[in-house]
Amino acid sequence: MRRPIALVVLTLCVVVVATGAPLAPSEPAAAQTDADWRGAGADADDELGLSADEGLSDAELEAVVERSMVRIESIRGVEFEERPSVTVVTREEFRSEYAGLGANPPEDRAAFENAKLRALFLVGGDENATAVQNENMDTAVAGFYSSETAEIVLVSNAEEPRVNELTLAHELVHAYQDQEWGLAGYDSRTQDGSSAELGLIEGDAVYLETLYEQRCGEEWECLIPADAEPGEGEQPDQPANLGLLLLDFYPYDSGPTFIESVHEAGGWAAVNDLYDEPPVTTEQVIDPAAYPADQPRDVAIEDTNSGDWERLEPDTGPDYDRLGMAAVTTMFINPLYDSGGQDWVIPADEWFTYEGSEPPAYGAFEYGHEYATGWDGDRLHVYENSEEIGYVWRLAWDSPDDADTFAAGFDDLLAYWGGERVEPDTYRIDDGGYEGAYHVTVDEETVTITHAPTVDALAAVSGDARPGTGGSPGETADEPTREDGDGDDAEDTGDALPGFGIPVALATLAIAAYLLVRRR
Repeated sequence: MRRPIALVVLTLCVVVVATGAPLAPSEPAAAQTDADWRGAGADADDELGLSADEGLSDAELEAVVERSMVRIESIRGVEFEERPSVTVVTREEFRSEYAGLGANPPEDRAAFENAKLRALFLVGGDENATAVQNENMDTAVAGFYSSETAEIVLVSNAEEPRVNELTLAHELVHAYQDQEWGLAGYDSRTQDGSSAELGLIEGDAVYLETLYEQRCGEEWECLIPADAEPGEGEQPDQPANLGLLLLDFYPYDSGPTFIESVHEAGGWAAVNDLYDEPPVTTEQVIDPAAYPADQPRDVAIEDTNSGDWERLEPDTGPDYDRLGMAAVTTMFINPLYDSGGQDWVIPADEWFTYEGSEPPAYGAFEYGHEYATGWDGDRLHVYENSEEIGYVWRLAWDSPDDADTFAAGFDDLLAYWGGERVEPDTYRIDDGGYEGAYHVTVDEETVTITHAPTVDALAAVSGDARPGTGGSPGETADEPTREDGDGDDAEDTGDALPGFGIPVALATLAIAAYLLVRRR
């Protein structure tokens, strides 16, 4: 899921947990060296004779972990340096001990994130983005790896915690990535940049997990509990916000497709090379042909705010964001889920990539939809006036046609959320989480969206956002509002963004069931 992966790498010994009493986070202990963990002589073909639907003793869990590590080594052609700690907890224990995975950003950063997610029509102004994200994580996480503690935590929905070997394998890949490349080094400060890095990191883990699963039941005995997926007629616990899950799921769906294309072209050596030159945009992950040559355009916004409106410049992280192709598509597909499949901006048959009822292991969703195709860069600035929030979001496109296509889709999106056109370039939403005014300017290959609480306040947020002065969606503006310039899209080198996505862990999201249900 998302954003900066600023992780501190520590090493703990394996902590195996007997089922039963509530579990606390593991205490640091001495590292397990290569010789230590290999002492048991585990083999990929070992049959342990364990039941996937029962809890494991300390010794049994240790044997499963060692066997899984050897299996990953055999598929990937690598060697683990150390064995990470592995803890198994129930869902309730996870919510108690690891609630939200520590998301608690400072007030100014939280306000910026609220505005960003509001710009994407994912979290309304009447919601708190931090709280919503935490609730999603408490529901959806099946396991995570923390580079800060070198610990894997597996989350079981059963009263007696059970190990899902596929989730274990996924998180062991993250442990290997951390040992080999140091995940703390992948710390892009923008939504798009961090999501691109996660496309590599999670894509590699999902792709290898898929190859692992293909051998289960054929070559290998594997522990996959019966409750790993909802049974017929059952529904998983509803997450707090499906739109955010759509955004968080992108690296698990598009990422492995990207890794597969690189692996098929150049083998594991080519995949390893990606860690030295990771993708920098979600476009490069969604469309592997764009990697690495298609770099994002630097998009500039001149601050022309006035009156009591001030630029929001958080003390932590950058004072701007680049949202990217995956976020743009998520914005347009969210109505399909928000309406329970009854209304949409992107119809289901343009979102799901497969026919029938059986989804592929990955690549089930079209995160590079037509409305996002041709994305060439974007930039978001946030402004505040006491308790009120406004923003300017400028998107660059490969061509005027691409810009017009996006703007026409945005017109439909505003209509879905209750928008009424009050001027050719200005809309108003009167109620709901996204109420306020929206000014949309189309200037050749650039689209600029300005949001303010009222139509009258638009020009105070941006002097260029005066109703009636810009082109409406599908048209070219008579008076261009694009600010030319070099821009400043270099990655910020300040503190990592705290509290959003997973700042201290990489998680396996058990959310496909939520997102695929609209296919039926």
